[in-house]
Amino acid sequence: MSDHPIAALVRSKVPNPAQPFALAVELQALDGRGDEVVAAIRKRGSIGASRKEAGCAVYDISRDLDSPDHFVVYEIWRDLPALEAHLATPHFNAVAGVLGDLLIGPPVVRVLTPIEPPG
Repeated sequence: MSDHPIAALVRSKVPNPAQPFALAVELQALDGRGDEVVAAIRKRGSIGASRKEAGCAVYDISRDLDSPDHFVVYEIWRDLPALEAHLATPHFNAVAGVLGDLLIGPPVVRVLTPIEPPG
C-alpha cells in the first residue's frame, strides 16, 4: 500500500517522526461553495472525531472572514504514526471524498515544527 501524500510530505520534512509536529492546511472552495464545505464537515462530525483520536493534540478548522470560501485547518499530532492513523479513519476519508468536488484543487499543506517544544 502506498503512503498517503500528506504522510509522505510529513515524512520528507520532519527530522524525527517520533516527535510532535503541526500541519497548517489551506482549503479553497469553488466560488460560492464555502457553505457546502462547512455542511460537509459538520455532517460527518469529523472535527469532533479527529479531536478524540489518541495522537491528536489540536484539530481546528477555521473559515476566513474576509474570504468565506477559504479555510485553514490547524492540526498538532503527537507523531507521524498518529497522523497516519488519522488519515486512515473513516471520518477523514468520508470528508476527503466529498470535499474533492467542492475545492478548486488539492489542499496546500504546510508542515511545522515547534521552535521550542512544550514541557
